[in-house]
Amino acid sequence: MLTLQPQSVLIVDDAATWRKLLSGLLQQWGYDVYEAENGEQALAMLARHPINLLLSDWEMPVMDGLTLCRQVRQQFQQRYIYLILLTVRESTDDLRAGFEAGADDFLRKPVNRVELQARLHAGERILQLEQTLARRNHSLSEALQQIQLDLQAAAALQQSILPPHAMRHGDYFADWLFIPSAWVSGDIFNVFPLDKQAIGFYSVDVSGHGVSAAMMSVAVARQFLHGRTVERFLYDGDAITPPARVVQILNDRFMAQSSDVTSYFTMVYGVIDRHSGAGRLCQAGHPTPLIVSPDGSLREIGEGGPPVGLLDTLTWEEVSFTLAPGERLCLYSDGISECENPQQEMLGASRFAALLAEHARLPLAQQLAQIHARLNLWRQSPDTSDSAAGDDISLLMIERQPLSEQEQINEN
Repeated sequence: MLTLQPQSVLIVDDAATWRKLLSGLLQQWGYDVYEAENGEQALAMLARHPINLLLSDWEMPVMDGLTLCRQVRQQFQQRYIYLILLTVRESTDDLRAGFEAGADDFLRKPVNRVELQARLHAGERILQLEQTLARRNHSLSEALQQIQLDLQAAAALQQSILPPHAMRHGDYFADWLFIPSAWVSGDIFNVFPLDKQAIGFYSVDVSGHGVSAAMMSVAVARQFLHGRTVERFLYDGDAITPPARVVQILNDRFMAQSSDVTSYFTMVYGVIDRHSGAGRLCQAGHPTPLIVSPDGSLREIGEGGPPVGLLDTLTWEEVSFTLAPGERLCLYSDGISECENPQQEMLGASRFAALLAEHARLPLAQQLAQIHARLNLWRQSPDTSDSAAGDDISLLMIERQPLSEQEQINEN
């Protein structure tokens, strides 16, 4: 990139005598002076030298001053060149035409030396401001690039703690759909074995977006990991801790860590008996879970409840359910129901339920792919890639595999 030197001036005039007169005057004032007899020579000289002050006659052969101004603005957008037109014209229309062509200032011929020096000093101040702005913009651009790199690294870290696709725990199969609203997300979810008798699951949606929401979602995921490996608060002695009690523990911990009432999250946490399909879950401000039958019928499981992290006096209840062979438990964030189309119309819970029912007979991975495509179609995303959504979108589905023929005989 060329280094701009405010003290370098290019004089463009087809009259050699006038060029020499101006050149001698400017050299006395300490300027480095270049000369060109027409617009084409001027453009070639500007391309070779770091000139950013230009004095040009209006009336010239080959290329007049107005055309030169337009060409300078088109060809030298990476550096600012201060353009002063020399002319005998004084009409308002002529001045308007000059400004529209890109001129910064005008001087009437014959030039008054005091006025010329003042206009050049004014041009230098403008150029210094332009250079200062350019340096600051460059610093901001570097900072933005670093922030984007940091966000990409944070997103990669967050993606690394998401569960694998096509998880299997005995007769239970789980898969998921995840579309973050930005580089990082406030949604997190998982399915994991608690013991040989049960599996646990959770779906969490932290309020807000961006880095702060992502950091809290990672903190929640870490609590669940510690709850079954280090502190083991997901267990009560040899028994499994009731889901409502787990939610209460999380509320107590996060209330103790932060006094910011905006730092809260919604969630569903539950457990399922591997053998019987009997389950219990606690809903804390999260959208109500759904159980989808193979025939497309749906039933809601949950009783609402407040989000986690708002007040230390809150309590929660849990509900029981049974997941029959072939049925799927659906946990989703409100980024799905509140997904907007270009007309700002939300998808809504009823449309989403219809999507689940419509594709209930498909294998789980195909059902998720169909829902993904329909969501992108709704928000008119150009393809089925994970382009950023208006809000974080997460969908976790847990299927109890259908019984084999022998298993059905044994059950009867």
